[in-house]
Amino acid sequence: MEEYREQPEMKREEHRLSNKSRFQRPVWWSLAALVLLLILAVSWWKPWQSGRVMLTAEAAEQSVLAQYPGGEIVNSTLKDGTYLMQLRTETGLYDVQLDAVTSTVNSIKRLESNPQAEEKTLWSREQIKTELQKQTDGELDSLELVEQEGSPVYNAILIMKDNSREQWTVDPYNGQKQSSKVLDAPAVNEPAQENNKPQFLSEKQAEQKALARVPGEVDDIELRGTNSGNPYYLVEIDLEDGREAIVQVNAISGAIRSVTWDEDED
Repeated sequence: MEEYREQPEMKREEHRLSNKSRFQRPVWWSLAALVLLLILAVSWWKPWQSGRVMLTAEAAEQSVLAQYPGGEIVNSTLKDGTYLMQLRTETGLYDVQLDAVTSTVNSIKRLESNPQAEEKTLWSREQIKTELQKQTDGELDSLELVEQEGSPVYNAILIMKDNSREQWTVDPYNGQKQSSKVLDAPAVNEPAQENNKPQFLSEKQAEQKALARVPGEVDDIELRGTNSGNPYYLVEIDLEDGREAIVQVNAISGAIRSVTWDEDED
């Protein structure tokens, strides 16, 4: 009889545990679903960025146009904290991605090029000389093509009518003066003083030095090395027999450094 009593009690205990397990299973699923929803909500809301103020669409466009003047914004969309814009300029259509908080241009990519945009061509030294003669009655002392802030410019040294020396920064694409400064102003009622700065030979003086070594016709002359403290002229001279000589003249002392011959193969 005791055996028969124990069996129903065991069945009831098993039934109770089974019901408890079935009850706990949906609770765990509910908790897991709740956690997943919280993760998605946090990812979308991004509370750590709630204190960061985003630019308005108008402010974002003004920021891009300030960095790329002369352009036009043809399309703008805000997505995940980044403004996706299309910028049209004289050279073509560009895709621009701008950080909506810091106004930093993260990337810019050209989508289309403007076939009507003309490629700029550097003017030759002779073209620059001709243009400078139209702008001033001063005598050109030297002319050098240098790089300034990542862009090419011509540095021209001019001797003016009052014997002052001016340095002009000249646009290499059209020969127009961009800026100028006085290097040596003539002294008024003062005795002449020695200038500690080295004085460069003029182009004419350098030509005379080179022709004294290699008689012929000067084809071109260029001042180099002024920024390195070791300035010199390169003078190209054409000879009657078809050869070409390149004479290197010290821009301060006038000493001939070297003569290089370029034989005419014809």
